[in-house]
Amino acid sequence: MNELTDKDIAVLVHLRRANVDYGKSIALSTGIPLQEVLQILDKLEYLGLVERVKGGKTLKRNVARFKLSNEVRKHHIYYRLSRNGELLIRANAKRSRR
Repeated sequence: MNELTDKDIAVLVHLRRANVDYGKSIALSTGIPLQEVLQILDKLEYLGLVERVKGGKTLKRNVARFKLSNEVRKHHIYYRLSRNGELLIRANAKRSRR
């Protein structure tokens, strides 16, 4: 379970760009089926690479970068990269540049 797949990395990269997002939106953006995205998010949360966004009933667009309105109500479970997830993406980016 510690081995990350290309789809796992795609979800992490999406969250890095979006900052905060939910399963269905991630599925639409990455082309990965929704059920698979939800399993990936559970796996990444278990590994400590993503975390659920807590608190508040709304999200501002400056937090959820891919949202079209200035503020949206939270009707979904939103995720963001954890510190470990951010470090993993940075390390992968450095390796791929070499």
